[in-house]
Amino acid sequence: MRSRLHRALACLVLAAPAGCIDYQVAREVHHEGWTQPSRDAGVDVLWVVDDSASMAEEQATLAEHAAGFMDFLTVAAVDWRLGVTTTDLSGASGEPGALLGGVLTPEDDDLVDAFAERVLADSDGSRDEQGFSAALLAADPDGVNAGAWRPDADLEVVFFSDEDDHSGLDPDAFLDELAALREGSTVVSAIVGDPPAGCASALAAADAGEAYVAAAEASGGRRESICAADQDALLERVAFHVLGMNAAFALEAVPAPDTMEVRVDGALVHRRDRHGWRYEAGDNTLVFDGFAIPGPGAGIEVSYTDWMGGPAVETGLDSGGAR
Repeated sequence: MRSRLHRALACLVLAAPAGCIDYQVAREVHHEGWTQPSRDAGVDVLWVVDDSASMAEEQATLAEHAAGFMDFLTVAAVDWRLGVTTTDLSGASGEPGALLGGVLTPEDDDLVDAFAERVLADSDGSRDEQGFSAALLAADPDGVNAGAWRPDADLEVVFFSDEDDHSGLDPDAFLDELAALREGSTVVSAIVGDPPAGCASALAAADAGEAYVAAAEASGGRRESICAADQDALLERVAFHVLGMNAAFALEAVPAPDTMEVRVDGALVHRRDRHGWRYEAGDNTLVFDGFAIPGPGAGIEVSYTDWMGGPAVETGLDSGGAR
């Protein structure tokens, strides 16, 4: 009765010529879902590490935090292979594109130490860093590393450099040549200096890696700053990405966060910042963390009601605004 009286008084005061409109709004329930890449054919992971003189500190930092990358590969149910090469094509540090120490597989022992040893490449390589060309040589299943790679496996290339590529290859042309080497997908990630001016920190100093970043963005790879303070978190993100374990999923509508319910393969996942999920309002995404990141082939489902902005008003509905 009180609600009807208020609406009637509002009509008399406003004297709206079209009469009163009853603004009762039902909140829509949204259901969205995704499936992680299965990686059924496996994934080959190629690191291309800048071995020029300015990279000694950055290589040491990467080796020191090697567990941040390898620990997640060792527990993932993915058939992977991993190799490391350098950006030096001069031949001074070995055959261009050759894998340092050979390829690593899940069956190898002491994987963290083995990866750390490989990324500590000599820092006396050419200052004419040619990461794109080195990657093409190293990733060719029939080339200098014949037998190390699988042509039908997906390929993930990670560039780690404090300077941009000097191969003379356009990023799109590089990606086309890389894709021609494989039957599976090819994706590039870049741990480089931040465009447009580069970066500097206590851990690293780098020029902008614009070509590497362009290749990463065009192929759907990750872009990370070589100057980042939290190297463990950085390498964790890269590890999950190369395994095909996406952590962030864009939502179609803006949710009321308290109404979100998230399930992976039917199991309820708790909302928490570490080893759980959170909602990022800035880019309207559902983000998983740590061991809560859904594994390859997993099905992700989220349900929520849409967010209703503005102050609460009396409508005759319940406090949630539902009919």
